[in-house]
Amino acid sequence: MPGMGPPLRIVSVGESTIDHYLDVQREFVGGISLNFAVNAKRCGADSASLVSCVGEDSAPRINKQVEREEVDASHVTIRPGKTARQDIVLMPNGERIFPAGGYRPGVLSDYFLSESDFRFIQNHNILVSACFNQVERLFREVMEIAFEGWRVADFLDLSDFDKNVSILEEFTGRLALAFVSGDQEMAERLRPISEATSCLVVVTLGAEGSVALLNGEPIYEPSMKVDNVVDSTGCGDAFQAAFTVSYWRDRNIRLALKSGAKQAAKAIQHWGSF
Repeated sequence: MPGMGPPLRIVSVGESTIDHYLDVQREFVGGISLNFAVNAKRCGADSASLVSCVGEDSAPRINKQVEREEVDASHVTIRPGKTARQDIVLMPNGERIFPAGGYRPGVLSDYFLSESDFRFIQNHNILVSACFNQVERLFREVMEIAFEGWRVADFLDLSDFDKNVSILEEFTGRLALAFVSGDQEMAERLRPISEATSCLVVVTLGAEGSVALLNGEPIYEPSMKVDNVVDSTGCGDAFQAAFTVSYWRDRNIRLALKSGAKQAAKAIQHWGSF
């Protein structure tokens, strides 16, 4: 029966960042992988773990934050140097802009997983990672790990790959879920990939909602109306985590889309990712 399966143990592998808001000079703990782990735990995962690398400059702050959220940070590596940093400009409507050259990977730039990390990752049933330019090497390393559970990947808006969907197509044979941020045109471009694989492809459409592609067939869900829009940073990560937890529990796509929309609506009503 849906919801009666084994305990849900999610491991999110990739980046942890310090998000620096240039217009107001405020900083928050963030990063795609960290955000996913936090939201997965908030959405009911039995356990959520983070595998990442941070610099000594921000390690105490980041570890304190994730442990407060009951996320397992035992495999967050601390190294001399700077934690990855993302500059953000927040617009009056709550949309955020990542200025050119505003991402500095810091200690992530030469971070490799250890054998201990591999064994730890394999003790979970959902493995999540993100693919973008600065962490593509790490993402490919994650995709090579022997893993028996679901693999979930976030390809962002594919802008680092000139909107070319071939990077997603390369990995769909290994993925249970693939997330892309885009528009209706992107969803149409991804339909042939969905038709050719068992991977469930989910496209988040911002204010237009979201669409899941199952065997090429679209399932749409509107976004939730929010009166108090503050900051859209982390909304996509919140959506993806909520969708993944819900879909694992119930195998119900429409319910998972609604769960994602609800969590994203929460995230957009405050400063920072979570």
